[in-house]
Amino acid sequence: MSQPSHVATWPSLAEVPSLYPDARNRDNRGPFLYRAGKAWPLRSHADTTQRIAVLAVGSNAYPRQLSDKLAGTPADLQGIPTVPAILRDLDVAYCPLRSARGYVPVTLASRPGAVSLSWLQWLTLDQLNIISATEGSRYALVGGSSLATATVIPARLRRPAMVFAWWFDSVLSRHGSPVWLDVYRPPVDVDLADSEASTNVLPREWIEVPRAPGDHAISKEIMSELC
Repeated sequence: MSQPSHVATWPSLAEVPSLYPDARNRDNRGPFLYRAGKAWPLRSHADTTQRIAVLAVGSNAYPRQLSDKLAGTPADLQGIPTVPAILRDLDVAYCPLRSARGYVPVTLASRPGAVSLSWLQWLTLDQLNIISATEGSRYALVGGSSLATATVIPARLRRPAMVFAWWFDSVLSRHGSPVWLDVYRPPVDVDLADSEASTNVLPREWIEVPRAPGDHAISKEIMSELC
């Protein structure tokens, strides 16, 4: 078995915000399993039953970020299978603000005709709720069967009937067009000057998952109905 990477040795986004948005700066771009501060190559079939398929278009695809969010909780021991995903008619755009850590976050957005690269994770409800609490109120958890249809993953894994993603309410625009993330180049700092915010319109057939006020928790009953 291949040795795992100890993600505590990887730079934190709080220390090196220029690494944002995600794990695209990693040398190993293949499937991996994050568990308890370690990232293992995902070489065999992963059991994804009783899990929720969620796209990670930003920092949640970076194992060190997962460790920073989950460390010290039982959810950190449950493992997160993560695989590359190809998205149709969707892309990743920058949001029109700068985070407290100094980087400009990203969001999924509609882009007819586009083919883009992202990551798909299978989360337990405990993991999803911890991550949900970090996303704030301007991100919504959205998706459903239509997003699953638009998502292509490695054939050896179970194709989910529903896929969800974090969707920010607006995107950064210049001259009337969204500012898109270039996945084939290293992350760069984004200049917010001479830019504006445009509404990030949710596809009509997608659904928004209800989240509780305050802690943004998602109930087991709601996810059972959706999945």
